Amino acid sequence: MKRVMALDVGFKKIGIAVSDPLLLTANPHSIIYRKSNKETFSKLLELIEKLNVGKIIIGIPISSEGKETKMAEKIKKFALKLDSFLKEQGKKIEIIFVDESYSSLEAKELCRFLGKTEKEEIDDVAAALMLKEWLENANQS
Repeated sequence: MKRVMALDVGFKKIGIAVSDPLLLTANPHSIIYRKSNKETFSKLLELIEKLNVGKIIIGIPISSEGKETKMAEKIKKFALKLDSFLKEQGKKIEIIFVDESYSSLEAKELCRFLGKTEKEEIDDVAAALMLKEWLENANQS
């Protein structure tokens, strides 16, 4: 069974989480520091192939009014470019957008509870929380 990868996309870095092959658990994986899109996409492709990924979940921030933010527009453009890159490489991978409005805040709280300092990076934990919620919803249907 193919895994699901979640991306917490930011301007400077991308937090990555991956499911187990049975799609039951979500685990923080790594953080990629963004440089050029080509370099970032190549690193993502490497992980996709290595981990046998079949779907990608990408978090989109939604405002308290329920509308997409400016950052959401930028993330969607990034996702379109990633999708084109993957297709050029012969990879057909479904990209699904999910609301990630509170994932970073929730990740900070969880990391604080686990004893991590404020300076430690949490982007992969935020991606894992998004993925966990998506997996729970997908497994209920």
